[in-house]
Amino acid sequence: MASVIRSTTGADKHSSSDEAREQSDVSSPASVAEEPPAAPARGGFRGPILQAASWSMGGYIASQFLRIFSNLILTRLLVPEMFGLMAVATMVQIIIFMLSDIGLRQAVIQSKSGDSRDFLDTAWTLQAIRGFLIWFICIAVALAFAEANRLGAFAAGSVYTSTELPSIIITVAFTSVIGGFQSTKLISCARHLDLGRVTAIEMLSQIVGLIVAIALAWLTRSIWSFVASALVSSLVLTILSHTHISGYANRFRLEPKATGELLRFGRWIMLSSTFSVFASNGDRVLLAGWISQASLGLYVLAYSLVAILEGAGGRLFTSVASPTLSKVTRERPEMLRSVYYKFRLPFDMFFVGGAGLLYGSGEAIIDVLYDDRYSGAAIILQILSCGLLVSRFTVFSLVYIALDEVRYLSFLNIVKAICLFTIVPVCYWLFGFNGALWAIALHALPTVPMILYLNRRYGLNSLFFEAAILLLWPVGYVLGSLFSHALESLYGLGDAFLR
Repeated sequence: MASVIRSTTGADKHSSSDEAREQSDVSSPASVAEEPPAAPARGGFRGPILQAASWSMGGYIASQFLRIFSNLILTRLLVPEMFGLMAVATMVQIIIFMLSDIGLRQAVIQSKSGDSRDFLDTAWTLQAIRGFLIWFICIAVALAFAEANRLGAFAAGSVYTSTELPSIIITVAFTSVIGGFQSTKLISCARHLDLGRVTAIEMLSQIVGLIVAIALAWLTRSIWSFVASALVSSLVLTILSHTHISGYANRFRLEPKATGELLRFGRWIMLSSTFSVFASNGDRVLLAGWISQASLGLYVLAYSLVAILEGAGGRLFTSVASPTLSKVTRERPEMLRSVYYKFRLPFDMFFVGGAGLLYGSGEAIIDVLYDDRYSGAAIILQILSCGLLVSRFTVFSLVYIALDEVRYLSFLNIVKAICLFTIVPVCYWLFGFNGALWAIALHALPTVPMILYLNRRYGLNSLFFEAAILLLWPVGYVLGSLFSHALESLYGLGDAFLR
């Protein structure tokens, strides 16, 4: 299903589900207004931010609850190999998606022309064209995989040798075509921190996808339950984006001035995304060639649990912090540092404390959620949790989009990609699978000094803050350890009672 797929591959970082919106008074397609959402009144940041954050996090928490619930069911209906195979199929789509990213969403949010009908229609047209382009390239990649496998290019037993992989890639990638027709009303609502109604329709599309996945998995015990779920969920979200959010209907249009602005903005975004996609998905690219489908399935499940915390931060930044910082930069640049650290404090507390909590309770979490076949995911979860200490910097480096310094993101992502594809293989050859896991978790560490250096230009550094916030890791670790001991005691009491 779509939600499970995204949680196991990290696709949340860029999926349209980050574009949640506030509920409007429109109750039917016939009552859709003919103008985009009105911008919040100038001068009032706190109210819209708190309202947007509550919608975003409320939707995210509900979404993660559904994903965990579905995982509990699907891991009992399906074998670990299927999770690993689906992760690779989705990874291919994500890589092509990011390689073709021209920053349409970011451009609409950041641009002064972001409410213009010509601008939005041009963005929608480019988005639809891109959806077909992604699908066609994925077809070519799938056929290349099939031919390479026929020629014996892959190591025996690796995920790439699966005969089902090419057909799964082609079918799953069709979600890009469907998603390409999603209305730009999603982006307009993100621009104005209007995050209610789309939170509801995103939840509905996810629930429909979950029902399809569980029903088909129950009936067929097949990996195609994932594929069908992805297609259905994407279709539901696309339809509802047009029918249940206020605003005018998109039309195919390529207005020259708008096209030029979108493509100029997209140059640096595309360069940044090119390296970002390898930095964020290179772990699965590498591991799929080294380990079995079952081992990759364990990795994907552990990664998905870390991604719940990382995704919460990414969702809040994408739907709340990024539009707010863009608004502050346009209207009150003198407030940028103050607003930046008001966001940083809760984000970093969540990331650093969460890293300690997962490290201290990793084994107990896996024991509670999954059966004995998945016990090997515990050590993977503990190691990957340390990556949250670094990824908090990655999330807030997106402030450079608000500052119209997208080139900085490109430089950072180039370094991340280079580190991943050099350090991880070396650590795997020297220290085995666990060595590769530590390298994956911490490969972005060299970008931290770069971020601190770039932040100096805008007065965004506070070394005291960076050092003090790390004290939350041992606090989280202690809480995680106490949680583990509590669970062990409960299990002991349960066993004694049964005897």
